[in-house]
Amino acid sequence: MLRDTIGAGSISCDRTFPYSSLVLMHRRRFLFAAASAAGASLAARSAPGEHFEIIYPQIRPGRDVHAAFALATLDLAMKAANASYSTRQVELVMERGRALAELASGTTINLHWTSMDAQAERGLNVVHIPIHRGLIGYRVFLIRQDRQPDFDRIETLDDLRSMTGVQGLGWIDTEIMRNAGLAVQTTSSYETIFKMVEGRRVDYFPRGAIEAYPEVESRKETEPSLAVENRLLLAYRSDFLFYVSPNQERLAATIARGFAAAWRDGSYLKLFNTHPYIQNGLKRTNLASRKIIRLDNPFLSDEDRAIPDMYWLHL
Repeated sequence: MLRDTIGAGSISCDRTFPYSSLVLMHRRRFLFAAASAAGASLAARSAPGEHFEIIYPQIRPGRDVHAAFALATLDLAMKAANASYSTRQVELVMERGRALAELASGTTINLHWTSMDAQAERGLNVVHIPIHRGLIGYRVFLIRQDRQPDFDRIETLDDLRSMTGVQGLGWIDTEIMRNAGLAVQTTSSYETIFKMVEGRRVDYFPRGAIEAYPEVESRKETEPSLAVENRLLLAYRSDFLFYVSPNQERLAATIARGFAAAWRDGSYLKLFNTHPYIQNGLKRTNLASRKIIRLDNPFLSDEDRAIPDMYWLHL
């Protein structure tokens, strides 16, 4: 749970969802969760002289404005682990479902960062340290500028249920919102989402606090009416994790070991507290001043729920 100290006025979602814990846990996932939580030294260390070629997908053609911090965090982790590595982005554009399928096969890509999700995590090597300290789960709304008065009247979760949101097909955020009784439309095309908001086919598009402004600004010419709604915050436990192919256990162990080390020596927090992508997003969204509507996330794995509190940002 995110701490209930973000500004004033928090609205909780009391609706529950039947959640069955995973019956079969992969031993390697337990190891990575333990390494992430405690910074333990893993047995699966990189061998002397070993070089990792890290291959990750292109999510959005020409507009993947969110990759810089994830890649900077990856670089920090690999250097903290004293690992030799190189990165390469494939030319093929992949939405989330396709990227996870390719990752599972291990033939096209071997690394992806995406939302924590029990179903997606099955069978993959997952580093259970949130990349953005939970900021992906603090969600502001992209709306048409002329719709702000409508959102000024929203005070409760029940009020928000009168609106229709939009998310990408296959995103776990869709299920989280629907579980809370919110109306959500989906599309398989990321670019179509913005056109749906611009064209009044939906009312709002929730985005992570650090995602919203770069997306609006990159679309000033194509969707000039888009704006970031200025007073509401949807909040639930979520963030991006590093997902690694099943056949790349050494790579996953190296990232986990290095990421934990970067936390211990303070270098990750230094990166977080100085990186423009993070700090500009925090400054512009002004999270502490917003009215919070909290949702439960019943789609977390046991490892997600066990992530230590220190890794989450408390505002």
